[in-house]
Parts: sequence; structure tokens; C-alpha cells
Amino acid sequence: MRMILFSLLTFALLFSNDSEGYVFELNLNNDFYVDLESVVDMAYGSYEFQQLFSARMLQEFEKPHPSSGEVKMIQSFQNVISSLRRNDELKPNHDAQKLTGTSYTMMIDSLGFVLSTIGNSDLAQEVLDESDEVNWLFGVNSERGNLKYFLGSDSLQYVGDVWSIYDTTHDVESTYGFEKFNGSSITYSNYSFEKIKKKRGNVLAVIKCKAGMEVQGVGTNWDDTYEFTQIGEFICTITFNVTKGLLHSNRVNGTLTMKGVNLSDDSSWRADMNIALKQKGKLK
Repeated sequence: MRMILFSLLTFALLFSNDSEGYVFELNLNNDFYVDLESVVDMAYGSYEFQQLFSARMLQEFEKPHPSSGEVKMIQSFQNVISSLRRNDELKPNHDAQKLTGTSYTMMIDSLGFVLSTIGNSDLAQEVLDESDEVNWLFGVNSERGNLKYFLGSDSLQYVGDVWSIYDTTHDVESTYGFEKFNGSSITYSNYSFEKIKKKRGNVLAVIKCKAGMEVQGVGTNWDDTYEFTQIGEFICTITFNVTKGLLHSNRVNGTLTMKGVNLSDDSSWRADMNIALKQKGKLK
């Protein structure tokens, strides 16, 4: 019995989780670039669409306010390239290319939450007002959550840890593609801390994420009213540079299905999208 207890104790000590814990906190003192590339394929009826997009996004920070701790961030876009293809017809995506040279001022509170976003020119504000159209693929969004703890937690995390974030909104007043909308939204993100890598003196954490969304409601566009459903699921592999407090890379692959029923004549439509996104960060 003593030998069995000794063996069990030794086994427990050998395999106990004595690894170091990490907090995934974006360093808001360091200016950095994020290079973005995305491909969106969509099938709608007899049409096949493809949207290509690439850009460099620069994030520049001012020192925190001495009393409130608020931080001002200037986000600007460079080298924006985008095109649209419908079946065999190819043309520039002028809506996305309007991002070129635009910049935005974001105020971030001491906890990392975005308080406000304003365009620094008439064109920038126009793009911001259309953010439902350009969507999260371009990084412009006036309703971001927490920027400092963008992985959803400010807690100490260990390899093998899992955590989740859920959000249910019952009063959604806008969504992609509709002039007016009223409905509800559910989003979730399930994170898993996979492993630690060390490269050139930097500690890199690899986190897997499975994220999803569901939007339901009634929307109006072009004088037609639709009962609308949108369901999406995304798989992400995120590498975070813990040493520098920087997003090293992010790869996202996902699907999005949109369905609508015209309430005036009961006609229906459906669109299916495949989305691939790459992000790579580096210090300025």
C-alpha cells in the first residue's frame, strides 16, 4: 500500500501543471502594424462572387491621460487593394478602396474598452458610417469590445486552459445589407490555450478559437421587408507575442449563411459565404 501511494504521489508530481501562467494583454504603449489579407467567396442563385482585400493598418498610441487612464489611438490604412469578381467579370472594389489614406481616432478607457470612434476626415467618417458594409474584415468598427484584452480575458492563463465569452443582444437595430432592421443577436467565442513557443527571445502563445454568431429579425431594403437569418461559424488560430504584447498572427476560416423570406410574396433567397482572413502584426 505504501508503494502504491508513493507511486501515485510521484506520478502526480511529475505531471502536475507547474508551468508559468500568462496574461494576454495588448501593449497600448507600442505603435504597431497589422497586415491584413482576406478572401470572401459567395454563392447566390446562379451567381458566384469573390472579394479580395489586402491592406496595412497602423495603430499609433498616445500616453494615457494622467487622471483617467484613457488612451487615444489613431488607426490609419495604407496600401489598400481590393477587387470584386462576379462569375467571370472582374472590377475594382471602390467601396473598400475608400479606406486608403483614411484614419480614425479611438478613445480607450483604462480597462481596455473602446469608448468612441471618429473619422478624422469626411471620407473617413463616411466609411465609418458604412461600417456594417465594410464589416470586420477591414478592421473598421464603431462598436468594438475590449481592445487591450481582445482574447476575452484579463486572467492568468496556463497551457491547457479553456474559456468562453457569450453575448446575447435582444435589440439589434442594424445588420449587414439592410437599411432598417430589428431583431436579436447571439455571439460566442470558445478559446483554448494550446502551447507556448519561444522564438528569438520572444514567448509566443498559440490559442485556438471557435467563434459563432446568429442574427435573426426583420429587415427592410429597397421597399421590401424580409424575415432574415444569418448564421456563421469561424475557426481561428491566434499566435500572441506575450513578450511584446503584440498580435503576432491570426488565421481565420469560416462560413456564413444568410437566408431571407420576402414577407410580401413569400419568395425566399439564400447566400452562402466562405471566408478566409490572415493578420500579421509587427512593431512600428
